[in-house]
Amino acid sequence: MKQTNQWLNEAKQLCEELGPEDGMDPRILARSMMEKPKQHKAKQLCKEAKHSLSLVLAGELSDPVLQNLDVVDVTTDENGQFLLVTLSHVASGLTLSDMCIENKLQTIQGFLRAQIAQSVKRKRVPALKFRITRAPNEVNNHAYSKNNK
Repeated sequence: MKQTNQWLNEAKQLCEELGPEDGMDPRILARSMMEKPKQHKAKQLCKEAKHSLSLVLAGELSDPVLQNLDVVDVTTDENGQFLLVTLSHVASGLTLSDMCIENKLQTIQGFLRAQIAQSVKRKRVPALKFRITRAPNEVNNHAYSKNNK
């Protein structure tokens, strides 16, 4: 009798039915079931990029449209090739379309990437993709004033 057939016969006597994990080392099985760390470096890069972008947009640019942008979130795509930057445009006296704002952001994308690379101390920073959302001032003011009364 072959060794594999002998093992199957012994295993059938010890349990009612065989499962896919039967015959595997429990240590290997436990390692494969453990949750893998969720890309710690990517999360760290996103956090530092968000901080750097919010400082650059608020202080170093002279364009009033870009100064009214607030960085909501920075995430990476599944490949890590792009940083997906979500910005909210606070309603002010200036009204521009989202397309116009995205065009302005695309023109300074190289500058923004250089600022992120300098603050993060990385040689290469992923390309930036922007998404604009609207956050009206009135909603924020009402919520703030209701909580303070």
